[in-house]
Amino acid sequence: MVKAYQRYSLLDNSTLGVIASAGCADALWVDDSGNLVLTANLDSLVIWNLRTSTPISTFKEEGSETSSEITCLTKDDQARLVCSGHQDGKVKVWARVSSSLQMSLDGHRSAVVCLSFNGEGTLLASGSQDTDIIVWDMVAESGLYKLRGHKDAVTSVHFLPGEGAGKLVSSSKDSLIKVWELDQQCCVQTLTGHRSEIWSLAVDLQGRRLVSGGADGELRVWEFEAPSAMMRSGVEVKQEEDVVFVGSLIRTR
Repeated sequence: MVKAYQRYSLLDNSTLGVIASAGCADALWVDDSGNLVLTANLDSLVIWNLRTSTPISTFKEEGSETSSEITCLTKDDQARLVCSGHQDGKVKVWARVSSSLQMSLDGHRSAVVCLSFNGEGTLLASGSQDTDIIVWDMVAESGLYKLRGHKDAVTSVHFLPGEGAGKLVSSSKDSLIKVWELDQQCCVQTLTGHRSEIWSLAVDLQGRRLVSGGADGELRVWEFEAPSAMMRSGVEVKQEEDVVFVGSLIRTR
């Protein structure tokens, strides 16, 4: 016996297509009204109007039939530039208004996992499964340097305000959080406490507190202590600010 079920179909017998691909969980608000959101559509980007439920623009590299799948997204503070990380290790920067590709950056050996612009939009940091962090110059359209120290995939990167180029904080599946001094291009502090891989980081707007979460079911809160000065042999010596553990929230079943 064959049962019949009522089905709904589109009036023009077309398909909706891919709204967002499983390889990238990021979605970005790209306007102040809250109506426009950008998602990854396999190897292209689509801006959707949530009020009308329709796509209004598509970002795709011209002259390329196929491209590597998108794995992560970010944008600068003014939403002028949109950046996509790809499965093949490439980083692509797009102009939001024109939907055109501005630059394609190649430096990672495997999939890009996370991206972050600095406050001015002049620097971009990318973290990858190859354990490297690359800091890119958006003006020169080239890589400045690599930050190496993590032992597993880098899962999150965030710029922190400070003197000079400032600092960068990163997390990894190696269960560590690292604070990097960008002018010196070195790690100045490693934070421990998580018992398993760390999945994400969040920094408050003032850059004073940090929250990390991972597979151990714990959210750990960290605070950036203000730099202090001490006298050494009659000379005032400035001490670097440290990140200190404040407390945690543990998931209960």
